[in-house]
Amino acid sequence: MRQPSVVFRLAAAAVLLACSGLASAAGLRLHMWPTPPVYTGTSYSIGVLFEKADRNDGIDFFGPFTLRTTLPAGVHFVSFQGPAWSCSALPNLRDVTCVYSGTLTFWNPGSMSVGINAMVDYGLTPGPLTLSGTIENAQVPLPPNVSCVLQPSDTGCATAATAIVTSKVQITGWGVSSGWVTSGPVAVWTGPPFEAGTQNAIVLDMNNIGFNAVNTPLTLDVWLPGGISYDGVVSGIPGWTCQGQAQPGHVRCTTPYMYDSQNGFLSMRVQVPLSVPTPGPLFVHAAIGNNVQAMPTNCVANPMQLGCGRLQIPTRTPRVATLVTDGISHSPTTFTLAQEHAPLVIGYRNIGEASAGSSNIYVQLPPYFEYRGLLSSSPPATCAAQGAIASGQIVVCNTAGLPPFSPGSLSLRVYAGAQAASPGPLTVLSAVDLVTPANPALLQSCAANPAQSFCATHGIPTYFPCAAQWTDGIFCDGLQVFVRP
Repeated sequence: MRQPSVVFRLAAAAVLLACSGLASAAGLRLHMWPTPPVYTGTSYSIGVLFEKADRNDGIDFFGPFTLRTTLPAGVHFVSFQGPAWSCSALPNLRDVTCVYSGTLTFWNPGSMSVGINAMVDYGLTPGPLTLSGTIENAQVPLPPNVSCVLQPSDTGCATAATAIVTSKVQITGWGVSSGWVTSGPVAVWTGPPFEAGTQNAIVLDMNNIGFNAVNTPLTLDVWLPGGISYDGVVSGIPGWTCQGQAQPGHVRCTTPYMYDSQNGFLSMRVQVPLSVPTPGPLFVHAAIGNNVQAMPTNCVANPMQLGCGRLQIPTRTPRVATLVTDGISHSPTTFTLAQEHAPLVIGYRNIGEASAGSSNIYVQLPPYFEYRGLLSSSPPATCAAQGAIASGQIVVCNTAGLPPFSPGSLSLRVYAGAQAASPGPLTVLSAVDLVTPANPALLQSCAANPAQSFCATHGIPTYFPCAAQWTDGIFCDGLQVFVRP
């Protein structure tokens, strides 16, 4: 018969064997977050956590737990973040060891995540890349021949596939304030030509692949041609600060950074001088870079290289307004003296490409014709008469101006005095101009040469009723002697 102590020892051994079998069957599961590309020249972060492979294994796993990973060549450890973790990578900044001090239980089966932060050299060769890491503690040591499998892994070693990608910031297109868009870093502008003497806006489109907040500042240089000058930022994404440089036409703009995969733009206001060479073409050049991707210095010679842009623009002479007369008409056919008549219509037209500014219309009435007021006008006008009636009043009218290729007209009320000549025709002379202040002396030029485009003449037949010679308005019956005053 066995002693009780022996039986107890055998039972305890059986329990220990059972527990050791359970422990060897249990384990840790390692997760490496779905890994983004490793962009060159910027910061990078790997997210890692682990958990009980089987929450119901009945085992509590006690720290410390050790996570190890080796960063690729050209990727250097900077820092970490994560509660209950500590990480170091001395002395080479590639072999990273992180220790987690927590405990895994049924109620708390997973660790806190840890972020391993690194910087990536700019000149790395792009291509596929595999990252790997291991996790262990005293209860779950790594086997002698550990097998690394795609994460999440229960073997103690997990791998994650990613790739090295070259970061770049680049000019992708051009535009102007009229809304036209031209794609490509080197483009020919097909929108309206830049007009001499006007304000315009040049829009540069750009995008960023890979770079982030550590790549600051982002700098954009623009060289404006042909005396075109910078006149301020209209808008931009992200926000840009621009300033003209000592070299004429050189503008430098900066912004803190663009986030990864951001498409941005900058719209700058420019002044096109009257002296701009026409019809062009002129060339706007641009270069972009940051603290890692150096801004090119030879974009004029090689505009197709990364970071460069060039826009070819046509130019044109200024649009101007040109006023010409459009004829004179009157109603009725014959003006009876000593009576008021309307309308005396003065027509004019803007045959230019630009809207007319303040416009003047001058009307020279025959002697003893008197201006009595404005019947109608298009566009609205204000008129006033000057000079003596006996020598012929001059009516000066002012309007706000006409759009391109648009007609205008004035309808005047006039009184034909009894002392006016009869039967006529009596000459009405008109002229139009854009001079400020008004210059009625222009009528003298029209009198000397009425064939000029801004001049018009017109004859008005007149009729003198015999009764007009009598102050009491006596009717003439044909028996009285007609005496012309």
